[in-house]
Amino acid sequence: MDEKISVAAIGNNDSVVLFNAIGIKTYVAQVEELDKIIYDLYKSGCKIIYIDEEMYSKIPNVLEKYSYQTYPILLPLPMNGKSSNVGLKKIKDNVEKAIGIDIF
Repeated sequence: MDEKISVAAIGNNDSVVLFNAIGIKTYVAQVEELDKIIYDLYKSGCKIIYIDEEMYSKIPNVLEKYSYQTYPILLPLPMNGKSSNVGLKKIKDNVEKAIGIDIF
């Protein structure tokens, strides 16, 4: 990955390829490949990485590794037409951690 990528999307089926239409570099991958892809994107200076919600929920160790870094920002995104509310739970947890109470 020698090219400069600012935003990327990773999913496990062809629906992620639709992000190419708006200029986002996409990767069709399996959960086992995520750590390496995210690391390569991190090393290339990628700032935002969208990850299929289903895959996102299966990589807590990878998420923990990058949670103390400013970049990349790893964001869950429903890509199969239905949401499991992983993203909403993450926002809720972050707000509760920041202000000390659950406002949702």
